[in-house]
Amino acid sequence: MSQPEQPRQPGPNDLPFATHLINPYGDRHLGFNEDEGRFYRLWEHRRPEPLHAGDAILLRPSGIDQIIKFAVIWATRHAADPRSDALVDRVAAGARAVVLRFTQAAQAPVQR
Repeated sequence: MSQPEQPRQPGPNDLPFATHLINPYGDRHLGFNEDEGRFYRLWEHRRPEPLHAGDAILLRPSGIDQIIKFAVIWATRHAADPRSDALVDRVAAGARAVVLRFTQAAQAPVQR
């Protein structure tokens, strides 16, 4: 997840899924495959990389609300799918990880 990416703004033909979170800074683009109920990291010169839903949140913490929304809508519409519960669990774990990371950062002493 920490691999640097050159800033870019993908065009409509560069987006493999119907649902996307496009970063305004031109990197860390995220797609959601509604057929699979899976998040993907989108790269310019590589195939989309499947992401654990928690990693999607860590990749794009500013999009946590939309990531949760996509996952919950998908899980609701596909309640009988075995991946449904797992997707919601992974989103919850990712949200927890982000909260803990920011909490720890807020408690760390400031070095000047």
